[in-house]
Amino acid sequence: MTRLIVRSLTLALAAALSGGLALPTRAAPQSDGASRMSQASLEASIEAPVAVIHALGHGASAVVTGVAVVAGSVAVTVSVAAAGVAAGASFVVYLSAEAVKRLGIAAGTALRVSVVATGWIISAAGEALCFIANDAVRPHIHSHRYGG
Repeated sequence: MTRLIVRSLTLALAAALSGGLALPTRAAPQSDGASRMSQASLEASIEAPVAVIHALGHGASAVVTGVAVVAGSVAVTVSVAAAGVAAGASFVVYLSAEAVKRLGIAAGTALRVSVVATGWIISAAGEALCFIANDAVRPHIHSHRYGG
């Protein structure tokens, strides 16, 4: 038995030294075309929040510019604009139909922007609609859903 093992190891060593063993070649990189397109769409989706944060940092005012029912909830489009900022920006907050009715939210409703240490709170009728984190806090917030 030991003779068989020694013989197998000797053959394997001889084959390796003589170049008889084919080593795996390096894999060719896959096309990164899809990755570049994904990155481009991600960058586009990041631009709106950055524009919103930029406007909020310059003392923006907020107003509801659209309300639409979407799959059982209500999509409320909020636009922010600040003096001295070239273009305003907008984002969408999803609320329950009950909350929209209770707060009396409709297109043209002015919203209150409150500055807090970690960002901004957008509210209507004294109730917070959303929190927008500032640059210092954003890296610490992940894709979590807060609230009920």
